[in-house]
Amino acid sequence: MSYLTTDQSRLTSDVDKLVKNVLFKNLSCKSFQNKLNELYRPFMLMYYLHDTANYSQAINALINSSIIFIGTTHPYDVIWDYEMTQKLITELLDYKNSIMREKYDWIYQEKKNKKGLDLYFKSLIENRSRVLIIFIELKYLKDQRHNVTIFDFHNHIKKLRRLITTEDSCFKHKTGYAWALEQGYKDGGFHCHLVLTYDNSKRYSDWYIAKAIGEKWQEITKGVGTYHNSNDAETKRTYGKDGKLGIGRIHRDNPREVENAFTVAGYLTKSDKYGQKLKVWVPKMQTFGHGEFKEK
Repeated sequence: MSYLTTDQSRLTSDVDKLVKNVLFKNLSCKSFQNKLNELYRPFMLMYYLHDTANYSQAINALINSSIIFIGTTHPYDVIWDYEMTQKLITELLDYKNSIMREKYDWIYQEKKNKKGLDLYFKSLIENRSRVLIIFIELKYLKDQRHNVTIFDFHNHIKKLRRLITTEDSCFKHKTGYAWALEQGYKDGGFHCHLVLTYDNSKRYSDWYIAKAIGEKWQEITKGVGTYHNSNDAETKRTYGKDGKLGIGRIHRDNPREVENAFTVAGYLTKSDKYGQKLKVWVPKMQTFGHGEFKEK
């Protein structure tokens, strides 16, 4: 597998995974060595190229531990032999507690986020007899992900959030929204899950609204972005057959619909998705948020 020096999302995801595998999943020293020599040079080139970014505890552990052995002068030129790799693993062991603490802190924060989101979402649904719920995933084209840095992603999301608050075009008659930023576990791709509620007495086609939002995302990202529209007819039909449909038109007096809608919104704050936590972020970057409830 080859890595481009700008492939920030995949590099950070793979380095984070590598450190955790050797510390918590008994990855052999030889396997660690082979993967380390594959990742280390492109990662360090990328690291010095984007030196203002923040990284996960696992990535910081590798950076700090490796510098002990090779210094800071051209660290990306090093080739890790077996003996050096063994010493590196020993050094990494000192970071197990801080890596686990980061996980527990993240889970605790997600549970707090869920409580806040549940209260907000409850107010949105109870305030109207029926609401229109949109659920969409905003991401990047597979062949363009290597060009997208965390700084690009941060700027794209900031532009999107500004548009959402203007309540114009595809966001007109919006009554509420919530969003969460993630990084794919398998491919490392940056993406955003977005849930919005609309006044169903003024907006009717949830599929059309989701499509318009996706196209707005493509416009913001200048064509490198793409999206998944969960409000298409086939997806709704599938969930409807199982009695799990929680998007589209939701009636306040239908407990099953309301419960399913809460499940949809709750996907943004699921505490078992630690693998999709951002491994790299811009300082003070917000990774979850929702609007403020306004009384009808």
